[in-house]
Amino acid sequence: MKKTLSLLLAIMMVIGLFAGCTTNVPAESPTNSEEPAPTEAVPTEPVPTDAAPETTPAAEDPSAFPMTVTDQIGNEVTVEHVAERIVSGYYISSSTCIALGLKDKLVATEEKTDKRPIYKLAAPELIGTIGNVGSAKAFDLEACIAAEPDLVILPKKAKDYAATLTEMGIPAIVVNPESHEQLVGMINLIAQLTGAEEQAAALIARYDEVLAKIAELTANIADDAKPVVYMCGTSSYLTTAPKDMYQASVITTAGGKNAGDELEGDSWVDISYEQLIAMNPDVIIIPTNNMANGQPDFTAADVIADEQLKDITAVKNGAVYNMPTGFEAWDSPVPSGVLGMLWMTVKLHPEVYSMDEFAADATDFYKTFYGFDMDTPSIFAETAEKAA
Repeated sequence: MKKTLSLLLAIMMVIGLFAGCTTNVPAESPTNSEEPAPTEAVPTEPVPTDAAPETTPAAEDPSAFPMTVTDQIGNEVTVEHVAERIVSGYYISSSTCIALGLKDKLVATEEKTDKRPIYKLAAPELIGTIGNVGSAKAFDLEACIAAEPDLVILPKKAKDYAATLTEMGIPAIVVNPESHEQLVGMINLIAQLTGAEEQAAALIARYDEVLAKIAELTANIADDAKPVVYMCGTSSYLTTAPKDMYQASVITTAGGKNAGDELEGDSWVDISYEQLIAMNPDVIIIPTNNMANGQPDFTAADVIADEQLKDITAVKNGAVYNMPTGFEAWDSPVPSGVLGMLWMTVKLHPEVYSMDEFAADATDFYKTFYGFDMDTPSIFAETAEKAA
């Protein structure tokens, strides 16, 4: 009888052990011999601003990798793990990486980091200490490979290099932020591959807040009260933004009408004096560039002094303004581009939004996402200079 009881107890213990082992194995976990299931590709269409990223950051969910995404020109790219060594060959994607808290992962960037204010202000430790892969027109493939990246981000102009890198087994995505929606899509794409979804969600939420604020401020402005705005290129004031260019959206968002809306294309268009005179803009805006001096090849004073433009409304009223220098080109689709929309709102409709309010909003934006205190007196200095 004792032997029988002992045998029964032994059997029950064995059964209990097996039961305990089976409950500790997740039902859907792949075995060592199985490959992890691939994730869904990122949609090729721009991600809307109200689309929320994944709730679990990729860096905390290694099972999301290998991850196959679709970049902004339709290429499918597979990344084996959360990117830790990033080469960014485009100043807009580099600025995005800084805004997303990824500057420690940057191992090489585009050339002239010592000339771009955003590096000096937000990431001085990167200047002269990491690799230089040149420009989109003269991309340094060898320097890129030498940096041993596990993710390369390139602009559309360098798409052939992206294809070459991918063939070599180095994941390379192409970004093309030519609209606000595409900017948001680029931010989400980079965040997804780097584990920066939370930072991306915060940045995009700020965009939504800014756009909603501008919409509310300009909601009651009648169409005939919206000024015609001429946006110059940085090389000549006889170059302007056509209707499909990002700069045109900056104007319309801020409650203006783009003088170049009759022109086709999505890049700067050369025009004649006769065309500019016929447009007769109420306001002329001279954008900055992304370099240290921020100055284009001409000034507001040059435009006002041009005898051929003396009868244009903007010139007669002195409504020719340079965008503030020393930060980024706010007329372009950089992560801080929404500040250009706010600044434009000040210049077009100061009765609904003041320069003091803009300075506070801009200061908070850069402190929150780039970690530096903005030199707001420089904004007022620009305004005073142009008003003189």
